[in-house]
Amino acid sequence: MKSTKKLTDALARVGKSAKINNGNIIRSQQILRADREFLVRTKWLQEVIKGWYLLVKPDTALGDSVSWYANFWDFLRIYLEHHFGENYCLSAEDSLDLHAGSLIIPKQVVVISSRGGGAPQGLPFDTSVFIYADPDNLPEEKVRFQGLQIMPLPYALCKVSATYFQKYPKDAEIALRLVRASSELSKVIVKYHFKSAAARLLGAYAFLGDRTMVEALNDDLLMQGWKIKEENPFLLSAPTLPGIKIQSPYVARIYSLWSDFREKVISCFPTAPGLPKNPQGYMDHIKELYEKDAYNSLSIEGFQVDDDLIEKVQNHHWNPDLHLEDRNEKNALAARGYYEAFCEVKKSLLQLCNGSNPGEVVEKDLKRWYQSLFVPSVRAGILRQEDLLGYRRGQVYIRNSRHIPLPKEALIDAMEALFSCLGKEPHAAVRAVLGHYIFVFIHPYMDGNGRIGRFLMNAMFASGGYRWTIVHMKHRKAYLEALEAASAEENIEPFARFIADEMKDET
Repeated sequence: MKSTKKLTDALARVGKSAKINNGNIIRSQQILRADREFLVRTKWLQEVIKGWYLLVKPDTALGDSVSWYANFWDFLRIYLEHHFGENYCLSAEDSLDLHAGSLIIPKQVVVISSRGGGAPQGLPFDTSVFIYADPDNLPEEKVRFQGLQIMPLPYALCKVSATYFQKYPKDAEIALRLVRASSELSKVIVKYHFKSAAARLLGAYAFLGDRTMVEALNDDLLMQGWKIKEENPFLLSAPTLPGIKIQSPYVARIYSLWSDFREKVISCFPTAPGLPKNPQGYMDHIKELYEKDAYNSLSIEGFQVDDDLIEKVQNHHWNPDLHLEDRNEKNALAARGYYEAFCEVKKSLLQLCNGSNPGEVVEKDLKRWYQSLFVPSVRAGILRQEDLLGYRRGQVYIRNSRHIPLPKEALIDAMEALFSCLGKEPHAAVRAVLGHYIFVFIHPYMDGNGRIGRFLMNAMFASGGYRWTIVHMKHRKAYLEALEAASAEENIEPFARFIADEMKDET
């Protein structure tokens, strides 16, 4: 009892400091030494760097990056504000990443400051911050992004070199398309005499096929007596986004990833067999695979299931209304939910086998797959029915991934973009592989995203007559690594090859 009170009191005092910082980051000077030592010993505090700590739950597994990645930007905000007040700004490249909705925790953030710095400060999980003093080039114009001081979008576009367009073409294209009017750029170009930047930007917009922006920007500059020659900074053969203005960087990223990845996916798969000539035979084969599919998909998510449990659930011998052990058994709840969701997916498969539009079917039925997955938990009183309506209402993080799923405010638009891509995509393997990848990239639900993502993949395979493909538990590590390569490194080929190999494994 005494130790419990000691813990409660220490957490209350440290919590006040965390509240002042508006985050889970605390400086050692803000708390009592006895509290710090006690909470480090009981694993409630993790040291970030000397004198700086992260408040975490003590059950966080050693080597688990989720807590750090979830608090990465908060740490930078609090750390930079403490050392420099308002006399700092993220580099043009890092500013553009944030404007363009990049969802990857960077390996290193570069900061311009008024003083100090000059060497990288190492941070957990191979991340770092590099601060260098350059008071003469500290931007006069700064904006706040999640509390961090960054360059405004037009200013950052002018400040980046041509190398940025070559190394990060998706981010550059999204950033360029977020500019709503030529005057946003021309004001900055003229004010700071950015003639080299003007040449790059004119060339970039010409490459994107946005002649309206090119002509308007040229007109603005000609009014100043400037005649600028276009210099295309991109190395791509073609842009990845349609020639339209965009409002959401997240939606733009989905379209860009889909456009860039589709040919790489196609190269990994044989030609689609076409819709099954015998839909019932196709469905019977999928039914035969159910036990194997359920075992592997549930095991990948960490549930302890075996053939006996799956058979018990499938044959309706699991009954939480009659048996307390069934009601309290999370593995049985998950297995029952998977079975009920599988039944809903089969209904969608019948529509797809009869030639219905894949995007329209998924848009209409996806919510039923998800709700069915967790209906047993509602029956057991663990969840409320309203918890299953709509998309998640909070932020989620993926264990040991540098990719941060979309903020909750972006989910509706992002899912509409996914449905649109599925509906317009002519190749079934692309619908399957990128449907799965983009779905977990968005992570629209608090739980169940992996299981639903694999259901989505197989529904899209069915829409082209490909066989139902099981991601095997024994390949879990390779599966997650391939997904991480796609999300954190924008390299889809390992994931596409992995799924193609799993498909061959079912022959």
